[in-house]
Amino acid sequence: MKNAYLLFGGFLLTVSAFSAKADYLQDEINQIKDDIVVIQRQLYREKNDTTAAPQESVSNVQVRLGEYDQMIRDMNGKVENIEYRLNTLEKKIEMIDKDIELRFTQMKRQAESSAPKTTNTTKPTVATPAPAGIKPKDLYEQGLNDLKNNKLSDAERKFSQFLTSYPKDTLAGNAQYWLGEVYYKQQNFAKAAVAFKNGYSKYPEGTKGPDCLLKLGLSMKSLGKKDEACTAFTNLPTIFGKVNKDISARALKEAEVLGCK
Repeated sequence: MKNAYLLFGGFLLTVSAFSAKADYLQDEINQIKDDIVVIQRQLYREKNDTTAAPQESVSNVQVRLGEYDQMIRDMNGKVENIEYRLNTLEKKIEMIDKDIELRFTQMKRQAESSAPKTTNTTKPTVATPAPAGIKPKDLYEQGLNDLKNNKLSDAERKFSQFLTSYPKDTLAGNAQYWLGEVYYKQQNFAKAAVAFKNGYSKYPEGTKGPDCLLKLGLSMKSLGKKDEACTAFTNLPTIFGKVNKDISARALKEAEVLGCK
């Protein structure tokens, strides 16, 4: 379910915003409660202060104590209001969670149903472990060469082998991106979207994170999913701290073409 949170860049940003706001509200509650404790202590001291100036009238002291009581009541009211807002936010996050999980499930089904149908007896590519004795970098380079030479089936097999055998390798994020490129070249945009989503969600700190989000948007555009494409294009610059100028420019251009708001 956690991976589903990162289905689209915008969804992640929305959930992160809700979570940040929830944290802020909780901090505000804690601060108000601390203030209440301070006021209660001051109230207690003044009620039991026997050294008050003789010239200070009893009525003045009572007024001030009444003000403290009112401040405490007001603060308790604020706490109740903030707790209500916090509960509302938690419910919204839960709803978004369910919505994203549903969308991700639908996308996976679409990717499976849109796999190219062939009339020959060629077996579908299966993610198998890498051949014994081959180094991760060598397998990665072989996949790149196959992709460059348009040997897409071979490239898909090798990048899949890489990800199956070396998911923690420093080149794994890149391999995931290039696997998405294989599907994109095959015009299997549903599988490409899933691959790019995995590249973005599983390797968010990798060098190909922005590329994956851009290509996720392009895949969604090709699938006719304007809203999802716009979400990726418009949020790309804000999600990543530093983005290649060409990627940012492409995302901006695509957003303008689609008329994203």
